[in-house]
Amino acid sequence: MTVQAGAWQGGTRGSGKSVGAAVLGALLTLLIFVAVFVSFLIAPLALLLVAFLAWTVMKPRQGSQPAPAAGAAPGAAPGEDSSYGFGAGAR
Repeated sequence: MTVQAGAWQGGTRGSGKSVGAAVLGALLTLLIFVAVFVSFLIAPLALLLVAFLAWTVMKPRQGSQPAPAAGAAPGAAPGEDSSYGFGAGAR
């Protein structure tokens, strides 16, 4: 019984991919990995940007009341003097 050397080595011609196909496959895999990785990094930032823009658009529509004057105490009438309490001497 004789055993051919080519049977042990997979034949004289390689049964796998060519070098060009292997390099192309590796580059394609790397490109897909980078695209997915970058999308996972950018997605939260894009979501925050969209939320900020929505908040900016909706803020004027809330019908906010004008803010009280800087020295006015809460619940004080507009003409009353509110110079008492902490920091009242800084006027």
